[in-house]
Amino acid sequence: MFFFLLGVSLLAAILGLFWIKDRLQSPVLARIAFSEPIARLAVVAAVFIVLGLLLFLSDFSASVLE
Repeated sequence: MFFFLLGVSLLAAILGLFWIKDRLQSPVLARIAFSEPIARLAVVAAVFIVLGLLLFLSDFSASVLE
């Protein structure tokens, strides 16, 4: 559950950065939002979400099969 929540919060922070960029119309925030490290963080967030879901389903299926 930790990985899932970490991924969701990281993705929410990235989406918040894009929202603030659009709201303030700042070219500096636009460069930060469209930079490669932010794109890599979005991929890491997606991996954490998938990993968290897989771990949750694994625990759930193990409890059902017992």
